[in-house]
Amino acid sequence: MDQLDILKKNWQSQTSDTPHFSTEQLKGLLAHKSTGIVKWLFIIAMIEFFVFIILGVISHFYNQSSDIDVIGIMGKPFYYGTSILHYTVIIGFIYLFYRNYRNISVAQPTRSLMKNILKTRRTMKWYIWYNLIYIMVVGMIGMTLVIPNDPQIVALMNRPEMAGKETLMYFVFLGVSFVVFLLICIVMYLIYLLIYGILLKRLNRNYKELKRMEV
Repeated sequence: MDQLDILKKNWQSQTSDTPHFSTEQLKGLLAHKSTGIVKWLFIIAMIEFFVFIILGVISHFYNQSSDIDVIGIMGKPFYYGTSILHYTVIIGFIYLFYRNYRNISVAQPTRSLMKNILKTRRTMKWYIWYNLIYIMVVGMIGMTLVIPNDPQIVALMNRPEMAGKETLMYFVFLGVSFVVFLLICIVMYLIYLLIYGILLKRLNRNYKELKRMEV
């Protein structure tokens, strides 16, 4: 049982003979706990951002040392353009998380606090869905560019036994790519559900407590 549960239990069971816990005390504790949760959302998003940057740098150097220039096959304007767009959007989300963190305070009215909690939950849901959609859409567009130009795939298509089956094989490779990216998105969604889901549930719990006190 955490501090909020203890204070809420005492508040609900208080009598004239027990110390009086005001609604403002409960609201203050809820605001404090909500601020802590939003701070962690901001920190985790920052960590995730730097992890993606590191992975991007690693993939870039790996591509340079590889026999097949995937970035070149895909097209450097597409690869670097989508990467810059992605990092720009992520920075925008991080700014929103930071602003939400700064907006939640004990001094603000209860309704404003509830509004900011809802805004934080909504921003996080947008962030999660943006990442998943980005991986699927950009990944599939990238594969439509890579498959027809990959030397190994082209060599396979040029085999005599593949004559007349080029279109079929193209869609087979595209279908396999779709399944792979779908599995990646499912795994990422489960990870997001584990990490962010716990924090969002706690934030939602605080919102419900504030809403109950408003009635």
